[in-house]
Amino acid sequence: MATQLNLFTRRKAAKLPPATEFATHCMIADMLARWVSPGWRYTHIASGEFRTKATAGRLKRMGVKPGWPDFILLSPEGRPHFLELKRKGNTLTDEQASFAAWCHERRVVHVVAYSFNDAVDALKQWGAVRVAVAL
Repeated sequence: MATQLNLFTRRKAAKLPPATEFATHCMIADMLARWVSPGWRYTHIASGEFRTKATAGRLKRMGVKPGWPDFILLSPEGRPHFLELKRKGNTLTDEQASFAAWCHERRVVHVVAYSFNDAVDALKQWGAVRVAVAL
């Protein structure tokens, strides 16, 4: 984890906390918008934020299910790849763990990334982003 120097005392300040999940989601979305490999399709599923009870009820009625990962990517061959982002130290919900287990039992690609670098590594391994992406 990176630390930041205090400009006034020249001593190391406290360690910086890990990026928020929101910030990591935005960085991944920005990277995909620029560096997605040809033929790949992707979307972000916005189902984890605060909702009013009325909105939550409407979304549930329209078929939104808990546990689905944050990003869904489709390879040029149409094979699904799922990416769940978690802030370091956070854990999957029961629904997210159940979805991940379902994927693994069926050999559907599903990765839980606890940092931006972990997510980029998975995307590169899948071929979803061009290798030229530098951290």
